[in-house]
Amino acid sequence: MRRLFCNSEPGTAALRARSPGALIALMLAAAFSAGLAGCATRPTRGQLAVEYYNLATAYFELEDWEAASRYYRRALAYDSRHRRSRFNLARAEIERGASREAADILSRLKAEDPDNLLIVQLIGYAHYRAGDLESAREVFEELYREAPYDERIVENLAMVYAAEGALESAAELLAGAAEQQDDPVPFLMGAVELSYEREDRETAVRYSERILRETEDVARAAGELGGVAWEHADYGSMRRWFELVLEEDSDDPDALFGRAAALLLAEELDEGVAGLELAIEAGFEDYERLQKLLKDENFTDAEALREQLKDMGFCRLQL
Repeated sequence: MRRLFCNSEPGTAALRARSPGALIALMLAAAFSAGLAGCATRPTRGQLAVEYYNLATAYFELEDWEAASRYYRRALAYDSRHRRSRFNLARAEIERGASREAADILSRLKAEDPDNLLIVQLIGYAHYRAGDLESAREVFEELYREAPYDERIVENLAMVYAAEGALESAAELLAGAAEQQDDPVPFLMGAVELSYEREDRETAVRYSERILRETEDVARAAGELGGVAWEHADYGSMRRWFELVLEEDSDDPDALFGRAAALLLAEELDEGVAGLELAIEAGFEDYERLQKLLKDENFTDAEALREQLKDMGFCRLQL
């Protein structure tokens, strides 16, 4: 499930192309130019605050939380009211485990702007990262009552429910909210995963079937569902979903391999090997997935398959 606040603030996309080293070079060049030009062109405190904010954000993108925190604080030393620096500093403090510092920053931000949902969401996330799931749930449930169709709020409330062990509630929340999304598949896929995690295969299949009814790309969704079913040892559904892909394209090498793997894992060795040969003939070359199959703890015929693969010319693999 996607993690809250993993992306930078809007308007900073261009910074992603700059490395921290490049930003440092730009700042030094700016300072050198200012020195040559004299005091009249010396950067203002506001300009320096923006440059340090940009540098901090570059480090944030690299998940270097210590450096990000350090440079956001430098930005605030030049402009203590710079809201984006304050907000992102709280994010960096949360990521580096400094929950108390983050709480102080966020409490002041909320006092200044109590209706800002982003600030309230970050407070909920801070509680979650600190392990205070009850407080996190209270924050996100209140937000959900105010904005029940907000994708991020729904996602993070489900995340808290799952962390509390309420997997069924988390799945039902995602499945219900999927109806209000332009693309319902991500939320429904989350419901599938959560249902498998609570060992409710029947419900996982029901959500999977709903995905296939509502998606615009059946083959892609079926392929993804086949992979999810594999992760949870549901080999019957795995075979079913990959066969659905093959109805769209009978020569799809990945789907041919997926179907063959499902057969092999279900201990249907002869048919599985024949299917694997078809996948290889169709151009299957994903050796990492092949190794995954051979190392699957549920695959009892791995040694026999290794020998057959060597006979088929796969000696270059470390099987």
